[in-house]
Amino acid sequence: MPNFLQRGAAAWCVMSLTACATVPTDTAAEEQRLMELSREWSQAASSGDLDRIVSYWGDDAVVMMPGLPTFRGKSIIRTYVAESLKIPGFRISWEPLEARVSASGDMGYIVEKSHVTMPDSTGKLTTTTSRTVTVWRKGADRQWRNVVDIGSPEPAR
Repeated sequence: MPNFLQRGAAAWCVMSLTACATVPTDTAAEEQRLMELSREWSQAASSGDLDRIVSYWGDDAVVMMPGLPTFRGKSIIRTYVAESLKIPGFRISWEPLEARVSASGDMGYIVEKSHVTMPDSTGKLTTTTSRTVTVWRKGADRQWRNVVDIGSPEPAR
């Protein structure tokens, strides 16, 4: 009997280790996917489609932009975006510069250059350029969503 128990225990250990093994993440492919998502999102922002724009954020997302309060949660971010879209002449676009994804494949970030056009204090449309970092998390549905969005103005030259 002890031999039977040893074989059973060994088989259980092998099955347990196999079940816990993870498939290696193709980080390069995931980084490209994040770059594509960033470009898609920028196009969505240009469309003015509020639902489409907000769909890229996770429910618990945080947005931190210069001179503004921190916006926490998708519903508050939705209100912020809706109010921004009402500003005459408002436009936003960005281009991803680089992306990195964790070895586990469930977290990543993108460094982007953003351009926002809106009226200045005199009503003249002015475009500002910012450096942006967005942090992305892959959900249980295997979809990437932005969970942290931080912008910083480009330094004056």
